[in-house]
Amino acid sequence: MLLALTLLACKEADTNPVGDAVASGTSQPAAAPTPTAGILTTRATADGLTEQEVDIDGDGKADVINYYRESAAARLLLKKDVDLNRDGRVDVRTSFDEAGLRVKEEMDGDFDGRADVVDHYIQGKRAMTEKDTDFNGAFDLFSYYENGSVRRKERDSNADGKIDFWEYLDESGAVLKIGRDNDGDGKMDERSQ
Repeated sequence: MLLALTLLACKEADTNPVGDAVASGTSQPAAAPTPTAGILTTRATADGLTEQEVDIDGDGKADVINYYRESAAARLLLKKDVDLNRDGRVDVRTSFDEAGLRVKEEMDGDFDGRADVVDHYIQGKRAMTEKDTDFNGAFDLFSYYENGSVRRKERDSNADGKIDFWEYLDESGAVLKIGRDNDGDGKMDERSQ
């Protein structure tokens, strides 16, 4: 998903970023610098990691920042930050464990600086997703996965911080049963199949 989001966010660079500028003493437009994508910087961080800034679109600004743990045997990616819309803020942050498997991925879909979707992984497989569907800063939809399929959804539909709606699904995503909390105590009062 991260790669797809990164590719969607990358636009083609202008072929003439200096517009109609004319080089001094000539009648020809000034030669436009050729955008170059690649690694911008690599440096050690205070916590002993290696931070690598990568420019994907050749504009001279970091679009991806990778954080590695270096050893004599290998370079291990522990975290990847991606700026999809080029505003200088992280839009997707992915964390990896010591085996190189995803642990957590946070996404800011409305680009306000807060994560709206957080995927949690166990042994590299998505186990749970938290979503802020109304973008108010609080997660209100929680999806739980088994073998790659959503098997349960829990929702706080009235923004009181308590789950008040449950859905249980089969492997194909069909609803098996529904539960509701009618009195606001966070416990299921009504069940239907």
